[in-house]
Amino acid sequence: MKHAWFAVTTAAADRPALVVASGDIDLANVEEFRTAMTKACNGSDTLTIDLTEVSYCDSTAVGALFSVAATTALTLLIRPTGNIKTLLRISGLDRVATVVTKD
Repeated sequence: MKHAWFAVTTAAADRPALVVASGDIDLANVEEFRTAMTKACNGSDTLTIDLTEVSYCDSTAVGALFSVAATTALTLLIRPTGNIKTLLRISGLDRVATVVTKD
């Protein structure tokens, strides 16, 4: 079975906590996504996640984001339109995280 493309990077330790994800975030790679968020949050009470290049998130990704939002001031960068914006609204993530649109 071929898995969808996914990539994640974190900011350098001397910069604000940032995770940049791209591609699809699903059951096949959600642990890598969780690990990146945990690593980026190390010692920080804020985290920004850039989702502008994410094309799909399944429920495991949504759950991971809710888990982070429960303990961290979470900011999500998204495109002004599209599936991710709709997902954040329907799931309620837009009520527990700051959502910022980015072109």
